[in-house]
Amino acid sequence: MKSFLPVILFLFFGLSCVDQIQQTSETLDGKVDQYTIRIAIGSCNKVDEVNVFWDDISEQNPEAFVWSGDIVYADSNDIKVIESEYNKQKEITDYARLSEQTQIFGIWDDHDYGKNDGGQEFEIKAESQQALLDFLDVSKEDQRRTQEGVYASHVLENDYGTVELLMLDTRYFRSSLTFDTENGRRYKSNRDTTTTLLGDTQWQWLENKIETSQSNFLVIVSSIQLLSNQHQFEKWENLPHERERMITLISRFSEKNIFVVSGDRHISEFSIMSIGDGRQLIDFTSSGLTHSYSSFSGEPNPFRVKEVVSDPSYGIVDFNLKDNKVHSYMMGDKKQIQQELEVNY
Repeated sequence: MKSFLPVILFLFFGLSCVDQIQQTSETLDGKVDQYTIRIAIGSCNKVDEVNVFWDDISEQNPEAFVWSGDIVYADSNDIKVIESEYNKQKEITDYARLSEQTQIFGIWDDHDYGKNDGGQEFEIKAESQQALLDFLDVSKEDQRRTQEGVYASHVLENDYGTVELLMLDTRYFRSSLTFDTENGRRYKSNRDTTTTLLGDTQWQWLENKIETSQSNFLVIVSSIQLLSNQHQFEKWENLPHERERMITLISRFSEKNIFVVSGDRHISEFSIMSIGDGRQLIDFTSSGLTHSYSSFSGEPNPFRVKEVVSDPSYGIVDFNLKDNKVHSYMMGDKKQIQQELEVNY
């Protein structure tokens, strides 16, 4: 059970427990058993920097690769700049090979949206939306072509059940953030409840999706961290009423086996929160694909388990539909497992 005290404490909750958290130099092969749906996840990718992961990801045989934002770095009010960066990414040989053999889904964060830390005020967000959908090869008949925002759901299936991806748009509707000039930090929480992160329409969509889903697992894909709430950068806690609303929603439907993935931070970490009835909520932050916060020296996160990985990485998440188990891996070059987490639901 590994000698890690927070993990031992979690076991007493019963219905859902963390079984294994470890750091290892082992590698992960591409074998996926018949009961498992595997996804790969990643964020923070620069086309002008070498990405050594695409061939490894292909060999892991995921059912889907899921972008959790910053697909490219194209901060610009010129839509041609954004489109050009997406086109460069699609021309990368190993990425093109991956896109031929597996499904690719994605949401944006700020740099592919077109404005650093941008929100609802971005002038060309409608044009940027179409550029992202073009990059993802989304059909012209898809609802995202006419709706405001890029939020969407996708269902992955095998003979034992389904995993549903709920892809959130944390940019299109988000109210302006509040700078923390008094404390010399970038942002502080804004408790004005008229501000929003998802917007009314997306909230209604999400609540309906969660309530009506019959999938074995629900995966909420958020470009920014949901659980980590004490650092100075972008996070759900910058609009704390929105974070509280999300956690309350997840807690209300905890029997749905909800799992969160996020990006943005240029570090990778696992965060776990108890949400009552013996269940835990996991937020797997996987970032970044081509660059990372190599000088990371620490920051508070009361929900973190194990260590922060500050090397470039991608994520693998295996959903075992027979045993109701999720096994997550932070992955480095040459299929090296940087850290892993196994949870029984």
